[in-house]
Parts: sequence; structure tokens; C-alpha cells
Amino acid sequence: MRRRRRYYHKSKMIAMTVIVMAIMIVTSGIYGIKSAGALPSETGAATQVSTASWGQLWPNWKDVLFSGIPGLAGSSDSPLVVIKPEVTPQSVLRGVVMFLANIDIKDTRSWFRVEIPLLASVKQEQSTISAMTVPNFPKFDFKNTLTTGKPVVGIYHTHTAESFIPNSGVTHRPGGQRGEIVEVGEALAKRLEERGYKAIQSKNIHDYPSFMKAYGPSEITAKAMLAENPSIQMLFDIHRDADKRENSIATVAGVTVARMSIVVAKGQPDLVQPHWQQNHAFAKLIDAKLNQYFPGVSKGIQLVDWRFNQHLHPRALLLEVGCQENSKEEAMRTVELLGDILAEIMAESKE
Repeated sequence: MRRRRRYYHKSKMIAMTVIVMAIMIVTSGIYGIKSAGALPSETGAATQVSTASWGQLWPNWKDVLFSGIPGLAGSSDSPLVVIKPEVTPQSVLRGVVMFLANIDIKDTRSWFRVEIPLLASVKQEQSTISAMTVPNFPKFDFKNTLTTGKPVVGIYHTHTAESFIPNSGVTHRPGGQRGEIVEVGEALAKRLEERGYKAIQSKNIHDYPSFMKAYGPSEITAKAMLAENPSIQMLFDIHRDADKRENSIATVAGVTVARMSIVVAKGQPDLVQPHWQQNHAFAKLIDAKLNQYFPGVSKGIQLVDWRFNQHLHPRALLLEVGCQENSKEEAMRTVELLGDILAEIMAESKE
């Protein structure tokens, strides 16, 4: 008889415990529903205060349940907070423009990605460098240049005979002939024109009859180009390097391109170079943007104790695009990428 009474008493206690827990679970569920459906903007501050007081009186059922189980106390998860984005006329307009034109009106670089196909194919990250952030970078002077269609980029070739073996079978065209490097310069000028920036190219031969004394004649060409076109903001002497193919190729969007080096001349005691730090800043900007958009294309910057006509302009650089074992087409693809980079630099500088 005593055993039966103990059994009934124990069963009654278990049933009461289950009922109490059920009541607590239902109460917490009702409170959770009320909290989830609360609209502070409509119910006002009084409702928020009363809701907070109710939550303090009735803690979460998980906390009550787990508090009595060793090892589980404090392990209950906090309720997830869902933050709904604020809907404003500006956010709606931004969404519509993004949907229709793939342009983020809050990100000016998205305009470049729409207009520059190769940039659009590359995953974009937050830009960390621009013409406005590079120390010693000389400011552009676009006054009365872009609107009138005057050239802003000058291109020439000190070693005009440089060629690519896969195309011509030789490293240099003989007898004062122009090599494929001139076509590479043409590709850069064309790309810039497509981006809305006029470029001028000299095809004058400078390395015949003397290859070693080519910088004398090319300096004359560069001076004349700048004197006749004071609107020029950038001056490039385009070469190809002497290297192995395996050191001179990269892949962009599944396509093989030539790698490129940027040469900055610091000058010598008897060859003063007053612009080398500005030229260096310009090189750093180009190198950084190439690494940002097209990793692996740039070989980096070489500092040399020479002048290479870079004393003539604060944004004058020598570019070595590919090597003798690259194809002309690979080098042309690289300068097309460079043209996109230069277009972005100039666009940023106008803002």
C-alpha cells in the first residue's frame, strides 16, 4: 500500500512539473510573438516600456530550463535580431539604377566597370590608392584640354626596331625598319581614344644607324612633341624587355598577356633629373592599380641611375612590355589593360 501511495505521489509530482513547464513554454511563446510583432513606430514609447518590463518579469523559458541542468546553464542562444533596411526614395532609386544599368550611384567606380569591359570582368575591391593619395604625385592640368580634344598622352619609341620573335622571327628589325613595338604603341593610343582621351604617337626611328646612341634622337622627338602639344599630361617611351617567356607572361580572364615593367630614372650628378620623385609617384600609382585589377601583369618598378628623357616631364615613364619571346598580340593586350588603368587615373583626377 505504501509503495502504491509513493508511486501515485511521484506520478502526481511529475505531472505537475510537466504542466508548469508547459505553461511557461506557452507564456514565453506568446511573449515572443508579441515581441516579434511589435511596431515601435506605431505603438509608441509607452508600449516599448511595458514590453521591456514584461520581458524582465518573464525570462526566456530556455534560460529557466537550462539553469537547472549542469553543463547547459548559460548555453541558451540569444534571440536573433533581424534588422530590416530602411526604405527611402534614395535607396529605391539606387536599386532601380543598379537593376537596369548595373551602376551603383554611390560608387563612381561602377561607371568605369560599365564603360571598361575588362574591368567589369574582374572582382572589384575597395580602392586603396588614387592620384589624390599618392605622395609627390603632380596634379593634372586638364583645363581646356579634354573639351577641345587636345592630346593628353604622348607615345614614342627610343628603340624603334624592337620586335617579337613569334611574329617577325627576329629581335630587332634591321636597317632602320620599324619593329612590332610601334604597333604596341598604336594599340595603347587606340585604347585611350576609345576611353575618350586623345593620344599622339611618334613613329620616328631613333636607333639607326646607332642603337647605343638612340636616346639622343629620341630626346629631340620628345621635346618637339611636348612643345607642339603642351596639353600632354603623360609621356611614355615604350620598349620590350630582354627576358625569358616564362618570366614575361600572365593570365587575365583566361587570356595570356605580356607582363610589363615600369622604369624610373633617378639621374646622375652630371645628368640632373628634377622630376624623378614625381615620375616615381606616377609609376607607383600605375603599378598599384595594375596589381589591384590585374594581379601578375606588372613586374614592378625599376629605379635606375640614368635619365631616359624623364627629365622632360613630371609624368614621363619608360615601359617595357613583354620580351622578345612574347607575341605582339600578347603585348598589345597588355597595353589595352594599361589604357584602361590610365583612363581611370585621369577620370579620378577630374572629380
